[in-house]
Amino acid sequence: MDFTLAKRNKKLDRWILVVLICTLCLSLNYFTAKIDWQFDLSKESKYSLSQESLALLNKLEEPVEIIVTIREKNDLPKITHKFLHDLRLLLIALENAPTKEQIRVTMLDVDSPKGPPSYLTEFKINEPNLIVVASQNGGKKNLFRYNAEGKTNPYDNSTPFRSEDSIARQAIWESEFYEGWKESYNGVLEPTKFRGEETLVRAMLEIAGKKNIQNTAYFTTGHGEKSPFDFDEDNGFSGVRRMMEDRNIKVSSIDLSLVEKIPSDANILIIAGPKGTFQEQEVSHIRSFLNNRGGKVILAIDPVEELSLLDRPAFGLRTILKEWGIRCHDMLIHDPGNPNFDFFTGAYILRTYLKDNPHKIISQHSEMGLSIQSNRCRPIETFFANDLNNFKTEELLFSSKSSIGLSGWTQRKSPPIKNPLLDLDGNIPVIAISEKKVTRESKYLADGKIAVLGSSAILSNKYLTKNTGNQLLGKNLIYWLNERSEMLEIPPREVETFTISMQEDEFDRFLYTITIIPGVVALAGIFVGWLRKEL
Repeated sequence: MDFTLAKRNKKLDRWILVVLICTLCLSLNYFTAKIDWQFDLSKESKYSLSQESLALLNKLEEPVEIIVTIREKNDLPKITHKFLHDLRLLLIALENAPTKEQIRVTMLDVDSPKGPPSYLTEFKINEPNLIVVASQNGGKKNLFRYNAEGKTNPYDNSTPFRSEDSIARQAIWESEFYEGWKESYNGVLEPTKFRGEETLVRAMLEIAGKKNIQNTAYFTTGHGEKSPFDFDEDNGFSGVRRMMEDRNIKVSSIDLSLVEKIPSDANILIIAGPKGTFQEQEVSHIRSFLNNRGGKVILAIDPVEELSLLDRPAFGLRTILKEWGIRCHDMLIHDPGNPNFDFFTGAYILRTYLKDNPHKIISQHSEMGLSIQSNRCRPIETFFANDLNNFKTEELLFSSKSSIGLSGWTQRKSPPIKNPLLDLDGNIPVIAISEKKVTRESKYLADGKIAVLGSSAILSNKYLTKNTGNQLLGKNLIYWLNERSEMLEIPPREVETFTISMQEDEFDRFLYTITIIPGVVALAGIFVGWLRKEL
């Protein structure tokens, strides 16, 4: 037997095997780079668009551009890189979504001369660290802006110092890409829910969906109401104004005693915590707005300190509420069985949803176990059966089973003793809605809506800016009133927890260290061993 020939053939077989393996690896690498296949194997398909979003995106009437001017390799705070990670996965899903109109995502470096000049001229985008949604007709909406130049000088004692991380967190919070901010172990606020899907879909519909006339929400004045232009951290209502303006609703104020009718551009009327009585003319304006124009009303009415047979505790609005199947009792909800309840301050955490199929306004609260924080609350209940007189009424939020509704509560001892003849037993409704239904062209449509809250503090800055449940309630109420109920269906996503945080170039070096170098060393060892064996 020719051992030399056999040895040569064996070496040739080895080299052929090496060449085949290398060819296979190169081929697989080439095809995976050319073929854009995506599989979402995550729990609950968290990296895919929801069916609700896909349905809404098919309502786009023109192509949409999502332009991101945040460079991937940057020295921004770590919270921004976490934001980019969540955003990048969402942008991939949006760009590949099977929609009627194209959604194009562009990562733009405005500081690079290679950047396309068309964005500078067409959309006037020349600022870094932006997220912008734009359409071909010139519509544009800024969703995120980070500017660290506003941080104060640490050596200037006249102003408090703000770090870049603090500024970045505020910018991300203001963008509404996240919700459910909670304090971490080191005292820093961290988000728990990513709601970028809703934020981007909403923005795209606003600029490229069916064009509607901009609606206006009017806040009543003249009765001691809360003001949307009050930025007070506790009692101000500027948070509600911001929510509405973000949803393309103009906000203004109105004194009903000085006008002949509510303006024609009014879509929503908000009465926030009145302390004075509405006069007959003002009540007539509100009634006409609801009944004749299909208007929408939010009434946040606080408990009053006096028991009265007159209409003062309802501030002159009792007749309108009665017409719409809602009753607001002249009582204070007292909950001795709730450890979070404070009789003296009225601070209260509401977390009770009684129905198996809660209304869309409150369904996410029920599913995620979210609470709603408030101060003193009064009972708000409905007494119409559904569809009676073409009205549909529903109670949304309740106090606990251990609660009682106290009548004449300012004259009661603390802790009060229940009066079985005058007081209410829990569960006691705190929020109720009513909508008038009419038939038009064989379709059953809403024609007038009213939402009544037993405490104005529910929508105050104190709770609206700090509590996820209050934020979600305010947002959903606006959607419901503004005939955008489809937006109530887009679920937020759980935020992943990252234990490793590094820049992209750092990660590349890390990957190179743990893969390439050991691989080269291993191959060299195999080659040397083979040479020794051959020799």
